[in-house]
Amino acid sequence: MKFGVFLNQYHTEDRVFDETHLIEQAELMESVGFDSATVGERHVHDEGFVEPVTALAAIAARTDSLELGTAAMLPALYEPLNLAEQFTTIDRLSDGRAAFGAALGYRERELQAFGVDMDERVGRFLESISLLRRFFDGERVSHEGDFWEYEDAFVTPPPKSDVPIWIGGHADIAIKRAAYRGDAWIASASSTTEDLEHQIEFYEDSLDEFEMDRSKNDVILMRDCFVADSTEEARAAIEPYLLNLYEIYARYGQTYMDEHNVEVDWTELDEKFIIGSPEECIDEIRNYEDLGVDHILVRVQFPGQPQEPTMKCLERFGEEVIPAFR
Repeated sequence: MKFGVFLNQYHTEDRVFDETHLIEQAELMESVGFDSATVGERHVHDEGFVEPVTALAAIAARTDSLELGTAAMLPALYEPLNLAEQFTTIDRLSDGRAAFGAALGYRERELQAFGVDMDERVGRFLESISLLRRFFDGERVSHEGDFWEYEDAFVTPPPKSDVPIWIGGHADIAIKRAAYRGDAWIASASSTTEDLEHQIEFYEDSLDEFEMDRSKNDVILMRDCFVADSTEEARAAIEPYLLNLYEIYARYGQTYMDEHNVEVDWTELDEKFIIGSPEECIDEIRNYEDLGVDHILVRVQFPGQPQEPTMKCLERFGEEVIPAFR
């Protein structure tokens, strides 16, 4: 089992959060045994949101071992050659630690800001992923597609490693897409245990269908998390900030809000969140391990949450939870 953190990138009106907090957290994470640091992508959000590629470059310069990934970026918004060059540079700056996580995107306003229509996003996504793979593999690419054309285009110098491509999604078609086109599937933070049982089985069946090696294709699960002395203490520490996050999701129309009727209902915490004492968190993670999860990305800071309790939680997770899985 690998452990990573999905870092908070949201600003809030009280200005509690600062971009340098990401670097401080990453340095601590590395020192207490985390395997990865990941960031996401948002645009035209009132709260403000840290740009992912620049953030990863800064973290790369201050860490030595953390895998640095996106969970996820929206490749449909970008010209693939330039995006491949950016991630190749991240990989080289970090001595081969980059991973590119991708998703379709669901906010029409966000896509339109980049001149992308909603009905184009799937086609652009698929074409971009195919091109990124070829650029990461060092190919000289000649291509005439629906959205981009290249004549003998390439990235040089190449990445230091094989940059893995992670693909997120919770619908069956998205999971099959991850099996066929990616090196890992990112499961949604909203997935229940029942969802995951079906989704992981479907992912593994899809890998078999495409004659791919399950041991080389990870299941990555995102989970909101907080470690304290008890469930009650963990809830008290994060409740207002977690509520704030889900209010942001509702305001911006996250697709799974309707699909799963997601609400911050504390009677369902055991189902969708990992919170409580180290022992309780270990037990929850064991359940996911038994389901077939290979890599957990925990989100321990939510919009407006101060840095000090976040750092304390990361330290406790690294020192008291991760060793149980080593």
